[in-house]
Amino acid sequence: MAEHAGMVRRREDPRLITGAGEFVDDLRVPGCLHAAMLRSPHAHARVVGIDAAAARRAPGVVGVFVASDLGAVGDPMPIYAPHPALPVPCKIRPLAHDRVRFVGEPVAVVIADDVYRAHDALDLIRVDYAPLPAVVDVEAALAPGAPVLHPEIGSNVVAEWRQRVGDAEAALRAAPVVARTRIRLARGGAHPLEPRALVAEWRDGTLTIRGAVQMVHRHRGVIAGQLGLPEDRVRVIAPPDVGGGFGTKGMYYPEYIVVAELARRLDRPIKWIETRREHTLVACVERDQVHDVAIAATREGRLLALTDEFLHEMGAYTISGLNLPQNAMIHSVGAYVIPALDLRFRGVVTTTTPVGAYRGAGRPYGTGVIERAMDALARELRMDPIELRRRNLVPADRHPYATGLTTAGRGPVDYDSGDYPRCMAVALEALDLPAARREQATARARGRYLGIGLVNYVEATATVPNESAVVRVHADGRVTVVSGAAPQGQGHVTMFSRLVGRQLGVEPDAIEVLTGDTALVDTGGGTYGSRTAAIGGSAALLASRAVLDKARRVAAHLLEAAPADVVVEAGRFSVRGLPSRTLGWPEVAAAAHHGGVPGETAGLEDTQVFSVAQSSFANGTHAVVLEVDPDTGATRVLRWIVAHDCGHVLEPGIVDGQIHGAVMQGLPDALNVQLAYDEGGQRLTATLMDYVLATAADAPATFELRHLESPTPLNPLGAKGAGEGGIMPVHPLIAQAIEDALAPFGAGPIERVPVTREEIRAMVAAALRNRDAP
Repeated sequence: MAEHAGMVRRREDPRLITGAGEFVDDLRVPGCLHAAMLRSPHAHARVVGIDAAAARRAPGVVGVFVASDLGAVGDPMPIYAPHPALPVPCKIRPLAHDRVRFVGEPVAVVIADDVYRAHDALDLIRVDYAPLPAVVDVEAALAPGAPVLHPEIGSNVVAEWRQRVGDAEAALRAAPVVARTRIRLARGGAHPLEPRALVAEWRDGTLTIRGAVQMVHRHRGVIAGQLGLPEDRVRVIAPPDVGGGFGTKGMYYPEYIVVAELARRLDRPIKWIETRREHTLVACVERDQVHDVAIAATREGRLLALTDEFLHEMGAYTISGLNLPQNAMIHSVGAYVIPALDLRFRGVVTTTTPVGAYRGAGRPYGTGVIERAMDALARELRMDPIELRRRNLVPADRHPYATGLTTAGRGPVDYDSGDYPRCMAVALEALDLPAARREQATARARGRYLGIGLVNYVEATATVPNESAVVRVHADGRVTVVSGAAPQGQGHVTMFSRLVGRQLGVEPDAIEVLTGDTALVDTGGGTYGSRTAAIGGSAALLASRAVLDKARRVAAHLLEAAPADVVVEAGRFSVRGLPSRTLGWPEVAAAAHHGGVPGETAGLEDTQVFSVAQSSFANGTHAVVLEVDPDTGATRVLRWIVAHDCGHVLEPGIVDGQIHGAVMQGLPDALNVQLAYDEGGQRLTATLMDYVLATAADAPATFELRHLESPTPLNPLGAKGAGEGGIMPVHPLIAQAIEDALAPFGAGPIERVPVTREEIRAMVAAALRNRDAP
């Protein structure tokens, strides 16, 4: 197990904690106009007519625009992740044309010289709607007679995909033990400190977008395509400070196209800053999945087969494609050897906010499925659930381990490296289960109910296909690193500068790091899918090595030695065995830029695009000790233990922060219904008074982290991702520990997560009634 001494302070933090960060709304652009979106108050309706005459006459209003004003730019937009199982995507338009399908869908936009005037003018627009029936439940959307959202599909089932490994049906029939369970899982959405935002400016035939986005190159392609422009006439910049992303800022949104097109038409810069209420209503979320699961085993607890047929709610449009249900499917194998699989999902549309990536992007569902299925099987076998898990973990010597599953566009689901049994053992050692059980017994004797839980997960990280990096040494010896990945608080500047600094022997704080600008590097993937350190870092590593190799050749020329005899230590070049004469980076860089070194071109830089054909798979084990108040249903987390393996750990402090943040982000989702709707499709949790965010007061009293390192062979750093693993086990772990806490009452099992206070009280009351019944 890796030990990491000392934590490095992030270079980004002093600027941010002293209020010196600069976000999109801080940008002051001369002559800038402001956009405000008129949004549908109905979950489902026909748009009969729009009267914007009064709004156009309002003070400061430059224009009011509806779908018909946009022409071809108003055509349906591309989706994020096309998939062969989604042959006819349900695409959203920049502005709704003749029908709205969720509350908050944009139908018109006001452009004004002041943001407040723009919002005031929205009240003057009159829209004639003809309301249609809403459908807000994924199972209700399948019922006979349910309103069909997209007539061109003819059904609310818009996608279906199935994967089979072995003969799961035969294995179920022959299995000595089969446990069946229904698992209903629901998540929420991200609430970054900075909402969605952009400024669009048209100058000299080129459109420049400065936006709080996660993938500048992909957004450039989508915006250019929608506006009918070549990509070299669109520049997308994510400012160095973006106030959080979490997947939400990776999607392609209607507002981006509207603002970009109108900046071109009006030949004026336009800024659009989303309000918090807008974000709560319309930024993508993750919603319900309903899983019908069967898991088969021998009487000794060896797994034989897993089947899962599940519904995935997609919201009103398929903006994200099928990346979320695909991720749920491939992660439902977990850390276990399962010889036979039969996994099938159906994607279902409803009149709710479109579904898109939120930290984990479907992965937490898969972890929830397999871990809750293992708990159900343990009950059926009357076996300790930890022992059941131990017997079925993929052994360390079976890596690379092929699950038999695959993905559309992301390669096979083959676990590249890891030691899952060791990881679980480390977590158990940190937990000290015997002592925790003694504490639990003592507390119960005093009328307090502690619960203990432990679950495993495997996380697909380092998402395909590639990331780019430029390492440039200027003529005066200064070093610049350019990455196509744009940060939203992850610490890219710290990571890249330290990685390159180690290679070149240069002080990291002296290295300039530039990110998220399509004009600075031609190719880039972006920041998503736990990929920047593994893929972007590998590109920077290779570019650093190439620069260092060239610098060594230049130094050899200056020192009149063979390149093989030149050594580099602490940023100084010398001939092996002759340390008295050394050259620094300024001398070597000046010579490289001047030219004249035989066989070498002038300059000292290298660009690398590092590509992968499949994900690398991190893993971990989380354990928890919590306390449940059976009278109020309140749950308090006392200890949270993590054993985590993300390959070679580049920056332990950053990894720890990712785990802390991800766990905290998962806790309110596991204990509260975050996306409640009434029957008419109106969001009941549309403000932060109702939508629950975690605070410092909700944090576990103690966080105990252990790092293991199983380097991946899939990249030269040996690193895997760490951004999403922390949130993946939270739902099943909380459910398992609550069941454990309520075991004295005979309450449970829990088949739906989140588990609310109301539901905990109801479980206890039902158990007491059953116990007292004659």
